[in-house]
Amino acid sequence: MIIFEINRHIEINENFQGINLTEFSFNIDNNIDNDQIVDIFIKSNAFTYDSLRDCIKNEPDKGYLRRTFNFDKAKITDFKKYVKKEAGKFLIDFLNEPDWGEDRIEFSNLLDKYLEIHEQLMSNDFYIISKDWFENNDERVIEPESWCYIYYFLIISVDRNSNLLTLTEWTYD
Repeated sequence: MIIFEINRHIEINENFQGINLTEFSFNIDNNIDNDQIVDIFIKSNAFTYDSLRDCIKNEPDKGYLRRTFNFDKAKITDFKKYVKKEAGKFLIDFLNEPDWGEDRIEFSNLLDKYLEIHEQLMSNDFYIISKDWFENNDERVIEPESWCYIYYFLIISVDRNSNLLTLTEWTYD
């Protein structure tokens, strides 16, 4: 069994866009690979509750949008696995998509703030899942969240050298 303990939690917002970042320490058996760590994590209380935005934890009945994935149905194979440089490229490519309009500036500001954190991360494995990769009627995405978010993706990094897992939840509603 892996126990995840919160090291830090920060929320970065630019109007209706935001990053919810939670870093966890963990202790594990060396026989478990990073795919298994992430699979255990997305089914743990650390993920389902501890890493939620503060507003959701503080006012659970207020009706805030939740995560757009049903992790009872989603699996580790639904994530794309990247090395650090590829994860950064994913974000830069996302910024450079043509259909942004004025919202690109806000995403760029978020990205700049995140890249300062990203640079400090070691040569981790990065696991990314995006709502854009699924059809709306897919059982792995939750309605109405999947309809309400303009974009929604998660990046989970695992650093075995320091036994840290970092979850960043990127949203625009």
